[in-house]
Formats: sequence, C-alpha cells, structure tokens
Amino acid sequence: MVGDPDASSVEPVVNPGLGEARRRRLVRMTKEQVAGRAGPLRQVRQRDRVVSPLALERECRNLLQRVQRAIATIVMSRVYAGDLRGAVEEPVLRQHEWEIAVALREITELLLDLVSSYGGGTAGPMTAAVLVSQNRAIAIARDATTARVLALELLAAQVAAAEAARRDWETSHRMAANNDKYLDLVARTAADQRATAEITGLAEQAAEAAQAFRETLQRATLAAEALALPESR
Repeated sequence: MVGDPDASSVEPVVNPGLGEARRRRLVRMTKEQVAGRAGPLRQVRQRDRVVSPLALERECRNLLQRVQRAIATIVMSRVYAGDLRGAVEEPVLRQHEWEIAVALREITELLLDLVSSYGGGTAGPMTAAVLVSQNRAIAIARDATTARVLALELLAAQVAAAEAARRDWETSHRMAANNDKYLDLVARTAADQRATAEITGLAEQAAEAAQAFRETLQRATLAAEALALPESR
C-alpha cells in the first residue's frame, strides 16, 4: 500500500501545451514554493499552466503520485521505446496526467468549499440534504478520475510484463547461443541421449520465451491504444 505522500514527494504537473523551457521553469518555481509547506492550499496563480501538489488534499495527492509512477514505468521501459511508442506517445500520457491533475485540484477545492461553508455542529434536514448531494457529486468525480488512474496503471503493468518477457527472451537466446558447446561436451563425454535432448530443448524454451514476449507485448499494445485521446474535430 502506498503511503500518504507529502507535497514535496509529488511532482508539479505542467500544461503539456507549453514550451519545454517554460515547463522546466514552472516546475522549478513550483517546487520552491512547495518546499517545507503543507497543504491543501487554494492555488491562485498560474492555474492554467501548472497544478501544484500543495493544491491537492491527501487522497488526491496520492492519486496523482500513482499517475506519475505509472507514466514513469511506461516511458522508461525499453519495450515502450522500441515497440509501444507508436501506440501511445508520451505527449498523450502527459495530457492524461495534466487533465487528471486539474480534476483532482477541482475536487480538492470543492472539498475546501464544503469545509469552509459548513462550520460544523448539527445540520438541519435541508442543510443535510445539500451536503449529501454535494458529497455525492464529489464522489462521482473522484471515482471517474480514479478509473482513469487505474487505466494508466493497467498499461504500466502490461508494459512491465512485456519488459520482463523481453528480458527473458533475450536471456534465453543468449544462453541458447552456447548450445553447440554443450552438445560438443556431451558428445565428447559420451553422454546419453537424454542429456542431449535436455540441451537441445533449450532452443524450444527460447522459442516459448519469444512467444510469451509477443503475447505480453500484444496485451501492452492493446492497453496503450485504449488510452489514446480522440482526434479533435
């Protein structure tokens, strides 16, 4: 289970539509503002350019951290760089991250509004009805955002599985390249047919590993395609 992240352990999320230099500057500036402070605090400045971790309450901050971990798992993998980039490019993943962060900031602000507008005590029936409906709206929004986070985590899990299959495939082929040496050793030492068959079977294991890699790569590709943003009209 992921622990409750403090604001400094979560990266600021910058609008991916901005230029690279501006994004870097906003990240640096926001990190300086976050250092040593606790949230949530209502974000006033640069709202259309960056989402500060300080602007998120604990559960929302946790969701954003999960998003960032999932995206890091995806884009830092060799299988993504070599086989999956065409299915879902990094800018698409960053757009998902930005939209999720904006939604989480809005959810936090609505929660802050609820706290500030209702001072506590015993709510009357009309006030209670309003509170129930407003909390329900927040829960619906949080559930929808969580579903999007889970989709990214599913893609990350599929990519991780494909990455493991790739490593297995590469290792099996590297080991199978030495088959002739082992077969020669068996022949020189007059090994029985069973030993020869076991060594020869390494090639079959390599073929099985390659098939497993292809299957996991296909599943990762399907998960990636599900995250593609619709084309704007």
